[in-house]
Amino acid sequence: MDVGTASFVIFIAFMLAVLYLKRKEIEFQGVLALYKTTKLRSSIYKIGKDHKTFWKAYFSLGILVGVLIMILGLAYISGTTIDLISGKSTPAFGLVIPYPTSEISYESGLLKVPAWLWVLAIPFLLIPHELSHGLALAANKLKIKSLGLISLLIIPGAFVEPDEEELKKAGKKEKLQVYCAGSFSNLVVGLVLVLFTHMLLAGFYAPAGITYSLPWTMLNTSEVVSNQTLENGLVELRTQNEIYLLTPALLSAQENETLIAAYEDLPAARNNLSGVIKSIGGFETNNPEEVRQALSTFSPGETVEIVTSSGTYTPTLADRNGTAYLGIQFNKPNTMVALIAPQNVRPYEAKSEVAKPVLDFLLSLTNFIIAVCIGVAIFNMLPMKPLDGGLVLEAITNSSIAKASTLLVLGLLLINFGAAIFA
Repeated sequence: MDVGTASFVIFIAFMLAVLYLKRKEIEFQGVLALYKTTKLRSSIYKIGKDHKTFWKAYFSLGILVGVLIMILGLAYISGTTIDLISGKSTPAFGLVIPYPTSEISYESGLLKVPAWLWVLAIPFLLIPHELSHGLALAANKLKIKSLGLISLLIIPGAFVEPDEEELKKAGKKEKLQVYCAGSFSNLVVGLVLVLFTHMLLAGFYAPAGITYSLPWTMLNTSEVVSNQTLENGLVELRTQNEIYLLTPALLSAQENETLIAAYEDLPAARNNLSGVIKSIGGFETNNPEEVRQALSTFSPGETVEIVTSSGTYTPTLADRNGTAYLGIQFNKPNTMVALIAPQNVRPYEAKSEVAKPVLDFLLSLTNFIIAVCIGVAIFNMLPMKPLDGGLVLEAITNSSIAKASTLLVLGLLLINFGAAIFA
């Protein structure tokens, strides 16, 4: 039994044991199990009231951010749904669940993560979210009836229960502070962890080469006059005037297609160059400029040694306008991805081999928590009741608009999840 499966079994056993041992204190509502308490209520009241000025300013900022997230989230899911219907995109959302697996995978609308990873990440999501709802209630002198834990089958969650009647009578600003508090704090936690990621990379990692792509074009198979398999496994396609190259995997993925993507016949593609480029001709290459400088020391027709994470290659450089040309290109990274997860844009290596396992684990865990916190913040602020975003829209407008928005967002979500399930 691998670690992923073992952690899942332990997780299920623990949840079932808790539900059984605490059954007399738990309120069961179908597949929901609720454990309510008032033990931490006085502490939340004290923190919220003692620092009321700070919390009101904090949660007022949360209103602005929350409404912005709601608008952006609705625009995002609307755009992806339109692209999905037209066949240009994949589903925008997935349900994150613990699963008996050792690696994160996505299938049929479900993001399956190892149970141990899910357990480590969930406190970073639930505690700030629910605590913020409680502090917003306390800072606005609104009653907290109870707080506690909730379980949907064996999936745990948490809640803060306000006095709904009192909250309905509260002012618009007070309502919005309470409703936006959870998602805003999830976003704050995510941004703090983004800063931590940058600090971790700056202090304990070093750039480890550069990623690239190979120039390619769309080719109509009717233009192909001959083909052959080369010694390195590549498939060479010849048209009347040009030569193109494909890897066996790329060819197989486009089987029976009349219009296929094929690499241009350039040194990198012809030598089946793969992996992160670490050096060219003995020169380290951690950015596009260093690649250009390294290639400038060679002439067209010369053979150069290129070291990548996959091995060593010796392509013969081509001639492009009188200069040596390898035949690779650098795509501009997504700005948001570069900010949130820079290690997904460019490769890094730990400076210490001894500390590498711990550092890599910490980096991957942080990356997952960031994705979950930001993802949940956006999803929770979608203008659909009973999500917080739906309550925000209702407080700003009225119940009729909130109901119409709920139906709209529900339809968009069903299209996304339906497409994911039947993909």
